[in-house]
Amino acid sequence: MKKLMYLLIPVLFAGCAMTQKIGYRTDILPEQQHVNPIPISVNVHFLTDNRMLNNENEISLYQPRSTTNNKKAVCVNSEKHYKKDSVSAQLTQMMVSHFNKARLFNYCILSNEPACDYYLTGTLNTFYGEQEFSTAAAVGAQFGLIGALATAAVKTNGRIIFDISDIKLYKKDGTLVKDMGGFYKEYNEELPADAYCWCIYNNINQKLMEYNTYLTEKIRSELAEIQF
Repeated sequence: MKKLMYLLIPVLFAGCAMTQKIGYRTDILPEQQHVNPIPISVNVHFLTDNRMLNNENEISLYQPRSTTNNKKAVCVNSEKHYKKDSVSAQLTQMMVSHFNKARLFNYCILSNEPACDYYLTGTLNTFYGEQEFSTAAAVGAQFGLIGALATAAVKTNGRIIFDISDIKLYKKDGTLVKDMGGFYKEYNEELPADAYCWCIYNNINQKLMEYNTYLTEKIRSELAEIQF
């Protein structure tokens, strides 16, 4: 029902400037009570945003959510519809929330200030979602609620990319503990679609939850042999 309502919202509010948020519910993540956290407290620094250095990001940074790419009509996670907080800040906040839920460390906080004994840094290179525009959903939208219901299960080919590099853990005094490299993940699959290109935002949020799960386990594995 919630998924259906998400698909129907664009029909009810077509033409409105809707504001999107990067995030997902961490309370639906599996409980990790059996997991022993890495026994340190960590400041997670805001990700350094290097997306403008990657030409592929230009579409989502500067184009509207409904645009063209290689002469194809597509929907992208256009920057202009995200909430006031920067994309890198929202992404870092979700990382911290996910890490805490997954018991990666004793606890971690989002701050560039030296409040903990260790700090974690990273660089955001790509946060990009794109999917083919759905002509079927567009036709269905012309018939209002009935049309939206008829096309609620429509999907189109999509591509979502996350790329964070320079993942490093330091001691509070600046001593490097571990350079964990980067973590790149690309999804190419059919994604739920709508007539107004709002679904891409929800699609990228859902894949972000999966990405952060893999990222958590990468960091846990990288730090497993270090004595704290």
